Amino acid sequence: MHAGVKHFLNRLYMEKTLLLTDGSFSIWKEQGIPVEAIEFLDSIAWGAEGAVYEHKNTPEHFKHITNPYLVSITEEEKMLGTAVFCNPQVTVAGKPFNYYYTRYFASSPDIRGRGVIKKLAIQVMSSIREGESLKTIFVGFVERGNKSSYKVSESAGYRTIGTIKTVGFSRFFPKKSSHIRRVATETERQEVLALLKHQYREHALVQFDYLFMHDNYYVIREHNEIVAGCQFHKAHWVVNKMPGVMGKMILKAVPKIPLLNKLFNPKKFEFLAFEGLYFKPGKEDRLQELFEGLLAQEKLKSALFWMAEKCPSYKALMNYGRFGLINQFVKDSDVYIMASYQNMTVEEIYETENSPLYASGFDYI
Repeated sequence: MHAGVKHFLNRLYMEKTLLLTDGSFSIWKEQGIPVEAIEFLDSIAWGAEGAVYEHKNTPEHFKHITNPYLVSITEEEKMLGTAVFCNPQVTVAGKPFNYYYTRYFASSPDIRGRGVIKKLAIQVMSSIREGESLKTIFVGFVERGNKSSYKVSESAGYRTIGTIKTVGFSRFFPKKSSHIRRVATETERQEVLALLKHQYREHALVQFDYLFMHDNYYVIREHNEIVAGCQFHKAHWVVNKMPGVMGKMILKAVPKIPLLNKLFNPKKFEFLAFEGLYFKPGKEDRLQELFEGLLAQEKLKSALFWMAEKCPSYKALMNYGRFGLINQFVKDSDVYIMASYQNMTVEEIYETENSPLYASGFDYI
């Protein structure tokens, strides 16, 4: 691991508290993410019955996660499982709530299939919920094919509140656009935020913590009015498995086919992850011009973004189409959003579960 990353992660390691013990297992809660956890997560392949993939930029991502703390399972001081709780503030139909979403829910092959994770997850979530005095929404992301994680989440008191669709966008020969502009000033950022808050005003779980990272929010204007905008993050995965017969064929054949393997190389899948999508109604073409221009700028051919199935913007983009071949590879990679609550009223829970959900691309890479 790079020395600078190791130093940063060691600084994140601040305090460690024993939550509970169960036989030979100990459950720890600690602020930040220690180096030991990074090394453990680097060894994990994500997914189960569906796609199985490895994140190759996890250390870099940890630098930007909002208020993280780690819950880990150890046995004789060996780390066997992790969950990272991230704590941005979100809004539901414009009203703010405390919010924790779980990333990097992972277990070592040493304890898979033994019922350990399911049993301990129930105890851990009970302890964490009871420790919250604020109105709090707890959320987990579960890939559609990951039946074991789904069952564990259900056992820990979570239920499905929506589906996030994975959308691919690709061009074999992406064209540059002279119309795209980087958002560079605070005035422009506030202009973008106002547009996004209006576009997603009726959504739940809205948070913009990862916008403007590395000054990578770009827009297209017409007559000085923003008509399309998005943030991009660079991502790198290694894809080891894809669901179904078609998935197996793609993994086997695509790397051997010239041009196609530039679009999707399972052993080195580099792409842009878009979020904070804005487009003025009827300007879907300008958003795609922005997507394509950013691919050309970054010398890549593929991008992914995530939107709720019930989101009006998702429906408008699907009706427009023209996403390119990569969308055929990823279109069935749904993610279930599962939620649990503390100190919230029945009305607040109902509004959360019946609003379209907002999805931040950073959370999926």
